[in-house]
Amino acid sequence: MRSEHAAPGLKSALEHLPRPGGSVLELGPALGANVFFFQMFGTRLRVVDLWRSIDEEEAREAIPAIWERKLPRLLPFHDGERFDLVLAWDLPNYLGRERWSAVARRIVERLSPAGSLHLFARVGAEMPALPCHYRVVENGMVEEEVLTTATMPSPRLPHAEIEKLHQGLVAPRSHLGKHGVQEYVLELAAAHNLPPRPTAQLRQRARQ
Repeated sequence: MRSEHAAPGLKSALEHLPRPGGSVLELGPALGANVFFFQMFGTRLRVVDLWRSIDEEEAREAIPAIWERKLPRLLPFHDGERFDLVLAWDLPNYLGRERWSAVARRIVERLSPAGSLHLFARVGAEMPALPCHYRVVENGMVEEEVLTTATMPSPRLPHAEIEKLHQGLVAPRSHLGKHGVQEYVLELAAAHNLPPRPTAQLRQRARQ
């Protein structure tokens, strides 16, 4: 099932994207519509289909220490590679707090000084059991493709926790969509002369 939605946060991020010559990291699949869109922008698009890579690595249940060791292989970067925009889409809702915070740390290291990270946080009680596919239709519109009718509980990440999960970043803007998501654009705290928010604290397992 496909539907189109306004994405004012993405529109704002695209307006600040250097062109030509900007660099975009796409964490979803390599969809032809997105490849074509960013070619028209004159930007370099790097695609790392993180969810599919995780499935192949059978790493969804990995403990944090093992997950950290897998990340350089699941999310590889070239020496000196920097990105002006990272499209995380709705992946943070599916990877869990511990695993996503590790992904976020790796991404923050690769953001350009004026770079941003874009994501959708689910606000409803339930969400599709698989990450959706997102296509950029135009600057302020995206097409959401739901891949399954099955649902699962949503983590319902609030604004404060979104910032805690992204050490070194702040979300000066967010937008509530009509399709059950809060849209965030996170930027380097240093660019706003703000101190980074506290790091999310991992819960300690009770001793047996």
